[in-house]
Amino acid sequence: MTTATTDMGTATKATRADGADKTTGRSRRTLIESGQESNGHERYFLGRPENNSGTPALDREVSSEGEALVESLRLGVTYYVLKEFRVVPDFSGRRPQLKKELVQAKL
Repeated sequence: MTTATTDMGTATKATRADGADKTTGRSRRTLIESGQESNGHERYFLGRPENNSGTPALDREVSSEGEALVESLRLGVTYYVLKEFRVVPDFSGRRPQLKKELVQAKL
């Protein structure tokens, strides 16, 4: 069995005695490849460039994380990811509970 290390991450490729290749280990993936681009629950905002107070100041909303990355780099500002939740009371058990429910983003 031979083992070779690839230059993309820490994945290794092992050749078995029957000639079949098997890739093991971890490899790098982008957000798009892993299916985590946006599930509609996150909202993306650019930060205000003149904000030095430490308190986040949201400026303009963008439609995706990719657009937020590009615009953030282009303008030299930070970007923020915002998740919105709704509180739902649950009185079905002996003790009432409060549960959070994600709110679908409105663009």
